[in-house]
Amino acid sequence: SKARSNLCVNPGRNPHHQTAKPRHMTSTAPFKRTMLATLVLSLALSGCTTTASQAESSDNAAPQTESSDAQASRSDTPIATTPLTGEAFYTLLLAEIATNRGDYGAAAQLYSRLDRQYDDLEVAQRATALNQVVGNYDAMGEHAGHWLRLEPENAEGWQALTIASLANADKVTASRALNQWLTLDPDAVIEGALAGITTLTADQQKGLLPVLAEAEANHPENTSIGFANAQLLSTLGQYEQGLEAIRANRAQQDSPDKGLLEFRLHLELNDIEQARTVISDLAERYPNNSQVATTFAGFAYADSDTNKTETLESLFNRFPNEPVIARAFARESFDNDDYDTAEVLFERLVNSEFSDEAHYFLGRISRINRVPDEAAQRFLSVEAPPYLVSALAELSEVWQGTRPTDVQEALHQARQNYPAQSPVLWRIEADLFRRLGDTDQAMAVYGQALSAHPGDTSLLYDQALMAANLGQYELLEKNLTEVLEQEPDNASALNALGYTWADRNMNLDQAKRYIDRALEQQPDDPAIQDSKGWVEYRLGNLEEAERWLRRSLESMESDEVAAHLAAVLWEQNKQEEAQRWLDQAFSWNSNSPTARNIIETLDINR
Repeated sequence: SKARSNLCVNPGRNPHHQTAKPRHMTSTAPFKRTMLATLVLSLALSGCTTTASQAESSDNAAPQTESSDAQASRSDTPIATTPLTGEAFYTLLLAEIATNRGDYGAAAQLYSRLDRQYDDLEVAQRATALNQVVGNYDAMGEHAGHWLRLEPENAEGWQALTIASLANADKVTASRALNQWLTLDPDAVIEGALAGITTLTADQQKGLLPVLAEAEANHPENTSIGFANAQLLSTLGQYEQGLEAIRANRAQQDSPDKGLLEFRLHLELNDIEQARTVISDLAERYPNNSQVATTFAGFAYADSDTNKTETLESLFNRFPNEPVIARAFARESFDNDDYDTAEVLFERLVNSEFSDEAHYFLGRISRINRVPDEAAQRFLSVEAPPYLVSALAELSEVWQGTRPTDVQEALHQARQNYPAQSPVLWRIEADLFRRLGDTDQAMAVYGQALSAHPGDTSLLYDQALMAANLGQYELLEKNLTEVLEQEPDNASALNALGYTWADRNMNLDQAKRYIDRALEQQPDDPAIQDSKGWVEYRLGNLEEAERWLRRSLESMESDEVAAHLAAVLWEQNKQEEAQRWLDQAFSWNSNSPTARNIIETLDINR
């Protein structure tokens, strides 16, 4: 029955675990909802059809070895109940204990053993349901077949056999079971029957399309078949066909779920305007549907629509207790510098699944409000990645002048707890000492980090940059060469090594090749454009150098680039403009080392 279908959920999935920024937003895979339509775990132990006195009368019921399809095909001949033995009742008790403890694997095995030995309807039902819970669709099909031998006109039994046979890509059995299910229950909601197909290959999933097409032809009044077909097309990546199917299906009979599928398909096709139209329409038509509202909130936050703040505020006012919506509105308020609103909203989230995120942003708000002690406590309240790393980076800035040892201890503890985050945590520690001006300690930290993570390209790159500042060019070249051996197209390493050679006026041909390779990957990066201009200057290509340096300055205000352009202009006898760019360099950085070096090298009088 449809009522019992509502019991079917996936206990491991939390609908609020969504990111605010999707592909354009996180889309739920169409068939991740597990419709455990035959789940009968709530049946009491005493509900079994066999009485204790009957159990004592037979100890040797014959095991059943027929396939589920063969058993189901004999549905016109109901079989009598087989009395359970005392030993069977003990096994039943163990199975119920396992079920109550949530050990569904053990419970499924125990009920399967009983169902293969005895003809008991409720044992067959439980064996079917539990094997679906643990994803054993072969056993589920076997026990569903037995269930149907015992109760051949039960729609839920045919539903169970449909689910199992679809999950096993058994098209023949699936077609017959689905037709029988819909014959017994013409209004059945069948899209959940596809819950088990996620492990099938694409070809196997594609092979199920004719099963749905046949069912739709035989039962045209049932609109859920068309919905299931659209979901399957979406799963197969046939987005245009899925969109056509869901639009036709919504025209027959609409629902929020169908509208959300159309919305996701528009996102997959990168049709943002139409996706916005669909989700806005759904929110208007189903104003009390929380799933629509939370989906709309996630999309609205990631969207570029100018009215998104008003949209999120409206959604929050209607669903103040939905954490996903509060989170999206909080992030939007923070991004808009509306820190008072953001603070109130994040405070609401500190006891939700977004607790770490809330503490992190509350810490940032405290920093903005110049309350460092409060900020530090907020950052220390963040417990796990991904926000833990960012929180510790912020903490290192808050405490760098007063409690650097405590920062080190927090970073050490985080490395112990989350080894996968260790390299970036080492980088935060090294950067702490760099900011404190203790370059020796910073280099020592990099040494420790690379001992723990030899060959880590991020650590090698960061240490190389510090080596450049210290004039340790051999170490710089060694590290960047090692990075490029592992990642030949690493644009940052190519640019850094190419620029270093150009700045030192050495290996110019190779420097140019490296910088050109970096530009191929990131043609709009102003730092790489600066490197390109500087290496062309070193090669004597002054006009080309000027073009690239001017292009860099169009998107980046940099005293270094301004000084480079001044050098190029000076060499072209454009001294007046060169002087203006040197003035600009010092206005951006009064102590610009690059500008001072250019003045000294070219003997420019100022």
